[in-house]
Amino acid sequence: MARRMNPAMAEADTKQARALLVADGDEDALSARLASAGFEVVTATVEAAPRASADNPPSVVLLAFGAREGEPRLVALARRLRHEPRTHALPLVFLFRTDERTLRSAALHVGADDYFSREATAEEFRARLSALSWRAEAGRRHAPTAGDRRSEIDDFIFLVETVAASAARGERGSVALVEADGLGPAAARALTTAQGFLKLNLRRRDAVAFYGPATLLVYLPGLEAPAASGVLSRLREEFRTAAHGCDIKAGVASFPADGAEAESLVEKAQAALVNAARTSDTSSRVLAYGEEESVSKGRVSVPPPARPQERAEAAPVPEAAAPTVPTVEVEKVAPAADAGPTEQRGRARQRRLMLAVSDAARMAQVNLLVRSAGYEVRAAFDGEHALSLLRIDRPDLLLLDYELRGMDGVETLRRLAKQAGPAGPPPSLLLMPEGLDERRREALEAGARGVVRLPYDPVELLDALREAGDGTE
Repeated sequence: MARRMNPAMAEADTKQARALLVADGDEDALSARLASAGFEVVTATVEAAPRASADNPPSVVLLAFGAREGEPRLVALARRLRHEPRTHALPLVFLFRTDERTLRSAALHVGADDYFSREATAEEFRARLSALSWRAEAGRRHAPTAGDRRSEIDDFIFLVETVAASAARGERGSVALVEADGLGPAAARALTTAQGFLKLNLRRRDAVAFYGPATLLVYLPGLEAPAASGVLSRLREEFRTAAHGCDIKAGVASFPADGAEAESLVEKAQAALVNAARTSDTSSRVLAYGEEESVSKGRVSVPPPARPQERAEAAPVPEAAAPTVPTVEVEKVAPAADAGPTEQRGRARQRRLMLAVSDAARMAQVNLLVRSAGYEVRAAFDGEHALSLLRIDRPDLLLLDYELRGMDGVETLRRLAKQAGPAGPPPSLLLMPEGLDERRREALEAGARGVVRLPYDPVELLDALREAGDGTE
């Protein structure tokens, strides 16, 4: 039976976070530490934990490992909680007595959300578990998988803001962009496997976020480029052993050495990643910005990110066949003279498009269409998310819906124009229903390159995107 003990009485808030603790030894000491961290604590045996979790879901489930012989029962419990529909989305934390590779591997494969010492202070418990509770309250764990796009965006914004705040305080640290690949059946799961592995082994839940659909953004606080590269290189070797058939490559930039602006740091990490991808020496897949690495064909230097005038013309975007729906009327304005590039470091790449749509069905339809046409897509689900992402990233194109949650597309364009730097906002296209002539005029005045009337024709929407981006080619 589950029993309640040591409730934190610091506040009478009915929304106080509840922690379900399943411990192999030292149950009272752990409960006291959690209570002093502000959590209401419920303890349960391994046998009672599934029902206790399902009948009255806690804010977080903590599995505290002790002796080696007790590990199989707790790991089996974790698998059961992840398998059962009523408990699969509960935040799950492994607490180790002794940090061992086998236990880390089990936490990774079971899908634990965090992994740290059971001897952590009350302050560390509060910080790490509050981060999980914050995600749960924000609706980030409403699905059984980690692929929810809203979650990716929120995690990305949170991580970049953390980096920016640390750099502004004069602290030291590094950011890295990481890509994963795999052979055979491992190819499809390589990126999500790498995400889980890095989260567990970097000992910090908020150290890893998705950067677009195929890349991870990693934050390594307190480590400058050489140390960060060393950590990632060692983790890469562990990852290759733990995740058979998978590998990672990474580009690293550090602050203050490479600057203090989050956008610049990400660009420099991307420059290093491009060179890591070019190396033919499989031992040189983690490169720091400005660093030279010995590879099989000589030495490779990481160049600075190319300026707009240095980038070549992009490959044309193929048209996608689609059924005919009512005709689209597109209004266009002349491209801005200082529009951004679509090429990087002298070689063709996918054009990067930010898609801001609040309606789930329309997001799915448009996302599928533009991806099929060869665009790399980053999704935002409302104007605030789009503006936050655009503070640290500049896509080649912005496609946004007029009917956005919180603020409409026209207001989003106006605010974007105010927050954009000297380069100006990216070329933008607005989806808008019929009958809003005045708002359509305001959208063009706010900076939209064109307005596509809904319902849209897929082929003409792709044509409008290409024409809106003509100034970037």
